[in-house]
Amino acid sequence: MALIEILKNMVGKEMPEQAPPVTKWLNFVLRKVESGHVVATMEVRPDMVNPLGLLHGGVQAALLDEIIGMMVSALEKDKPSVSVNLNVDFLGKARMGETVEVEAQVIRQGRQLIHVVGEIRNAEGKLIAKASSNLLNIEMK
Repeated sequence: MALIEILKNMVGKEMPEQAPPVTKWLNFVLRKVESGHVVATMEVRPDMVNPLGLLHGGVQAALLDEIIGMMVSALEKDKPSVSVNLNVDFLGKARMGETVEVEAQVIRQGRQLIHVVGEIRNAEGKLIAKASSNLLNIEMK
């Protein structure tokens, strides 16, 4: 079964036991899965906040990186991809207990490079972080 079909079957469910440890720790729930577009939600837990009680920037970056990577790995392509960069702008805040929505979308998919954008929005729908990332298709030997 193709990875995109596996992800589509996970919509609305908890991450499975075999998910990578960081994915399980983030504990997001997929809400929409399409080729080149993924939406998920995550509750901001006490172990994810900074001293001000706000979603830590490092967690925001990890969440964006994880959703972007998951979405790109589900594209129909013959090679795996690795991140070349991840640029994150922190623009707002989400508080402990809030549910945030994270979305990733492919902007351009070339033979070698895939350019992707991602956003996190708080419970009020306000943009709290946006990211851009480039991923490189690699040869596995």
